[in-house]
Amino acid sequence: MTPRPRPPREPTDEELDRYILTRYALLGIDVSVLPEADAEAPMDLERLLANGRRILRQDAEAAAFEIDPQFHLPVPHPAPFTAWTEDVR
Repeated sequence: MTPRPRPPREPTDEELDRYILTRYALLGIDVSVLPEADAEAPMDLERLLANGRRILRQDAEAAAFEIDPQFHLPVPHPAPFTAWTEDVR
């Protein structure tokens, strides 16, 4: 019997911070100019990392969402076959 795969453990805040800082560096954005923690500043490093962690965790939750294969999304236009199936008088 093959072992059942286990989901990976959730990354720590420190791991996510490293990932976020690496992504900014690869994009050429220098976040070292931000203050560490300053409520008066438009953005500080503490808030930047907290927002990044929240977004990454929400993305992971959204990716794990299971779609019901029988769920039909509503469409803003009628299906093309209604022209042949509606009673026209």
